[in-house]
Amino acid sequence: MGRNVFVSYKYGDSEVKQFKSYHRTTVRDYVNVISRILDSTDELHYRGEKDGEDLSGFDYKTIERRLADKMFYTSVTIVLISPGMFDNVPEIEQWIPWEISYSLKNKTRSDGSSNMNAVLAIVLPDRNGSYDYAMYSNRHHIFVKEEAFFEIILANMFNRIGAYYYEDGYGNPRYIHGYSYIALAKWCDFCSNPEYYIGLAIKNRGEWDQFNIVKKIDERWFS
Repeated sequence: MGRNVFVSYKYGDSEVKQFKSYHRTTVRDYVNVISRILDSTDELHYRGEKDGEDLSGFDYKTIERRLADKMFYTSVTIVLISPGMFDNVPEIEQWIPWEISYSLKNKTRSDGSSNMNAVLAIVLPDRNGSYDYAMYSNRHHIFVKEEAFFEIILANMFNRIGAYYYEDGYGNPRYIHGYSYIALAKWCDFCSNPEYYIGLAIKNRGEWDQFNIVKKIDERWFS
């Protein structure tokens, strides 16, 4: 039967590494690649916006109405981290945080129920092909730059109950697979082994009760 995958992203962000075959690459072009990767497998299926369905100009309620049906029938959410994904409005008014919040909830409707999704965050390369704006490696360790992530994402990383988290000298937390409910991968690594990284997120969902999961956007984050 397979798993349906929803992708959350900033449609028009062009502050990413450009594809040679495109005049102007945006994050949507990366989503098209993900769609082809998923649909080439037997177990994973893309279920999200089609190309041309940019919802970035719509308000919160419109986004909710347009996307809730698609997200309801998914079990995995991929969120693409890109350099220009932030809008100059409160996080609670942006659609990526709303999609992550919705993904983390157990949902019930007249036609059935949908449990909390597994979530995988994929960091896209910037225009220089670098990931350093969001994460970097120090020998064998990975550190995350929190300013590159929405608060609802950070609230569901580094949240395994009882785990101890190390920071570098600049306050950047060390990322370890299995210590964050939201799994993390670089774009290049995901493309080389997509089922492995999605599998990490699915494994975390199977252990959901071992994490402090935050499902709602908290307005106090922005006060």
